[in-house]
Amino acid sequence: MLFLLIALVGGCKKTETATSGYRLLLAADPYVPLMQQEVDQFLSLYPQVKMEVRSASTRGAIVSLLNDSVYTIVIDRQFNEEENQVARQASLRLVENKIAEDGIAIIVHKQNPILNMSAESARRIVTKTATEWTQIAETRWSGPIDLVLTGRNSGMYELLQAKIFAGSKPLEPSTVMNSQREVIQYVSVHPQSVGFVAASLLTNETANVKMLPVLTRSPDGVEKEYLPGQQEIHESLYPFHYSLYLYNAEAKAAVGVGFSALVLSNVGQKIFQRSGLVPVTIPYRTIQLHAE
Repeated sequence: MLFLLIALVGGCKKTETATSGYRLLLAADPYVPLMQQEVDQFLSLYPQVKMEVRSASTRGAIVSLLNDSVYTIVIDRQFNEEENQVARQASLRLVENKIAEDGIAIIVHKQNPILNMSAESARRIVTKTATEWTQIAETRWSGPIDLVLTGRNSGMYELLQAKIFAGSKPLEPSTVMNSQREVIQYVSVHPQSVGFVAASLLTNETANVKMLPVLTRSPDGVEKEYLPGQQEIHESLYPFHYSLYLYNAEAKAAVGVGFSALVLSNVGQKIFQRSGLVPVTIPYRTIQLHAE
């Protein structure tokens, strides 16, 4: 009888499902508040879920997933070949979902007289080919260029190095900050500085920095300037943009599957839309109507 009772009690342990259980979500630095909104929405629909969001560098989130420390992450780039190889060697099957798009905004201090910047000038600043403002054709500003970025484990660093301005050499920013919000704060008080941050962060934080339009060729071959707005990112008119990805470890997806479904649903995608990102599953016409 005692053996049977123990067996029955042991058998009462609840199995996690898509709508019940616990899940820790690691999110890349700029997107923690946004993903907290998604989690809050998920929890309001499924009260049997317990879920928390923590901040991590993009590389840190990937390492935690590969080490089997967490099972769900949101990052601002795809796994690179080295990381995919580690996953294959560990027989770790990952479920990847593209969930939104964002732009890379170029920001300078408000005192800088520059009005726009070409893609080539941006490349020269990031690669340190240009180190003085007098070397940038679009401005009459002078003095050393103070390039401000997040560290090399951040998604922004890797996006600029490997995707936007593809090169094998490590980037050498003059100033390294712990988060993109700190980059914005730093640029707001240092007149010689220039920073690269997620465009969606600037929705409510543009008071003390200037976001520069980028000069590039339009589809009809005319040079025009574009800001990283939703329409410009959606139509690939703005040249510096990237996708946001949600990864789940397939073997332990459970709550992650339910959360992914919420994020990709109409409700979840509208949270991205209202936050200035470009949703991936809502037609562009909806974005236009919202903007108007």
